[in-house]
Amino acid sequence: MMLIIAVAAGCATKPPKDPLYSGDYFYNFENSYLIAEGHSEAWCINAGRMAQAMLPAKERQGPWGRSHVVVRGKLGPGGSYGGLGRCKHVLDVTEIVEVSNMRGREK
Repeated sequence: MMLIIAVAAGCATKPPKDPLYSGDYFYNFENSYLIAEGHSEAWCINAGRMAQAMLPAKERQGPWGRSHVVVRGKLGPGGSYGGLGRCKHVLDVTEIVEVSNMRGREK
C-alpha cells in the first residue's frame, strides 16, 4: 500500500521551471530579439509571445521600441538566426515575469 502512495506522490510533482533570463528586449516590424545581461549577442525571440512587453503601434509597420524584461524560456543551440544571421540563439519564451522601462522608437 505504501508503494502505491509513494508512486502516486511522485507523479504529482511539478516539472522544473525554465531558466530566467533578463535583459533589453528590442522589437520592430521585422526583428524581435533580446540582449541578455552578461551577453553582448542578440537572441531571437518569437514576438507573438511578447505582446505585454511592447508599446502599442503608432506606425503602420507595427510596434517599435524596447523594454527591459525578465522572462523564462528555453535557449536553443548556437547558430545564425534572424535577419542577416544576427542572432546567435533563439530563445523560446515560456513566461514573461517582469517588464519595465518600456520606451518607443527613438527618431
